[in-house]
Amino acid sequence: MIEITLKAGEKFPVAATSKYLIIRSAGEQIWLSMRNSAEVAIESSDVIELSGVGDITLINKSTSPQSVKFQISPFKIDAKVQTVSVKSIEEIVKVEMDKDVNIGAVTQSESIPWLMSLTNESDFKPANDNAHLPQVEVSSGQTALLCAANVNRKEVRLSIKGDQIGGVYLGKLGLLTGQGGWLDVGMVDYLSTQGALYAHNPNDQAVTIQILELNRS
Repeated sequence: MIEITLKAGEKFPVAATSKYLIIRSAGEQIWLSMRNSAEVAIESSDVIELSGVGDITLINKSTSPQSVKFQISPFKIDAKVQTVSVKSIEEIVKVEMDKDVNIGAVTQSESIPWLMSLTNESDFKPANDNAHLPQVEVSSGQTALLCAANVNRKEVRLSIKGDQIGGVYLGKLGLLTGQGGWLDVGMVDYLSTQGALYAHNPNDQAVTIQILELNRS
């Protein structure tokens, strides 16, 4: 899960690294754009299919800062979402959405029995424990281990305080500048992974990262 606050007119690039973009919450006048396509407005609980799509951009078109909470997921919806519209990217870029109409939508309001066929039921159980790991200082130009593999981990929360020099790249052992995911200064990211996670620092000074594991015992 990623939580960001966009300044008026600010654009935030998002790498389409999985099949669905899930908008958990969105302020007013948050729009989505992709290369060579029209921009469209989005709102809370939108689920957008990203198959075959490159990087996308979230844009704040309001005159004041707006918050957005979203995640990139291989699954259509999270069990916590009661009503969602699942839209293909082709549909969402061709039509400016009327929020009273679901375009090519699959809607579930009471229960979602088909969802459990996508994965194990245990995957939807929330974390019931957490581990506040020591913060990690990644030296300039170096790669450091943030957290070891953990089969009980549901998510890992990562953050970089606003007083740091710059962001870092995230991935497995051996990643280099320009590879993997990106965690920027002032950003909070939740990654659903049980594997070991590393950070690479492309800056000319060390960067410190805060880490919280959310586990299911």
